[in-house]
Amino acid sequence: MRTVLGKVGYVLANMVVMVILHGNSKQFWPKIPYLSLKNESTGEHARLLFNTLAVVTVFQALFGRLPRERWMARGAVLAAMPATLPVVIFIGQNVLRLKGQAAETYNLSMVPILPIAAMVAEDKIAARA
Repeated sequence: MRTVLGKVGYVLANMVVMVILHGNSKQFWPKIPYLSLKNESTGEHARLLFNTLAVVTVFQALFGRLPRERWMARGAVLAAMPATLPVVIFIGQNVLRLKGQAAETYNLSMVPILPIAAMVAEDKIAARA
């Protein structure tokens, strides 16, 4: 049960940090220098995903919630997940040709899906080591 709660906490923490760092024009808090988006480009969103995963990783390590045996797996995920984001965005824009509300729904669905995918990838990498 504790493992499940830890995984849910990881996903929720990533979602909260991602929303905070996204920094859209309708937010009620200031952008965070160096971490928040500078524009809406694909590269900036990949950087946002990296920053989100990195911030959550730092806090997990500070609070003792990231065991040493998972550091290598987390490092691989920190490198791989942002690299896959341009492909995910390309699929939504060019393969599925989503526009308007459908595109917004697709993009918003990535907020919980990306941390879940990161968690699954980390589990698989850690299990092999």
